[in-house]
Amino acid sequence: MNILEMKKTLYQIALALFAGASFMSCLKEDIVATPGINGVKFYMANSQGKDSLITQPVRGKAVKIVVDTDADMCSVWPGGARVIMKKKVSTDGVTFADSVDMFNHPVLTNSDLYSDYGLVGAKGLKTTLSSEGWYCTYTYSKAGEFDLVVVVTNHGYNTNEFKPAVVEVGKLQVK
Repeated sequence: MNILEMKKTLYQIALALFAGASFMSCLKEDIVATPGINGVKFYMANSQGKDSLITQPVRGKAVKIVVDTDADMCSVWPGGARVIMKKKVSTDGVTFADSVDMFNHPVLTNSDLYSDYGLVGAKGLKTTLSSEGWYCTYTYSKAGEFDLVVVVTNHGYNTNEFKPAVVEVGKLQVK
């Protein structure tokens, strides 16, 4: 009887240690810091095809946008394209009104402007992780000033735990 009681006690202790370790690992995952951004750099290919650090992108040429961050996921909203879908029917046969959804928001063919976040057709650029940080390639179709926004997160994508950090990098001058 003494041996059976010892075995039972050992099993209870092992079960308690296992349950405690399980709860500790779950709690560690729930406490996730909000990520930050250390900087954004721009690169363009030089005449030899190597990436060259630049301060100002040029329209019509591909620019590599690199985001230095500690985030698990990153999305870049370069703000260079916003095309509103037009209605097919026009009262005068010349001008076409903007298509709108049931909330009176414009229906977009495409947009990478962060202020359009949540509208049909609006989306940021997907990024890829490299040794320098998260990067994507983008070509501005026209010169001007554009709002560059970066969205980063560490946890909870596609759940109600999703807590993104929206960082407005600022105005980007494209020549």
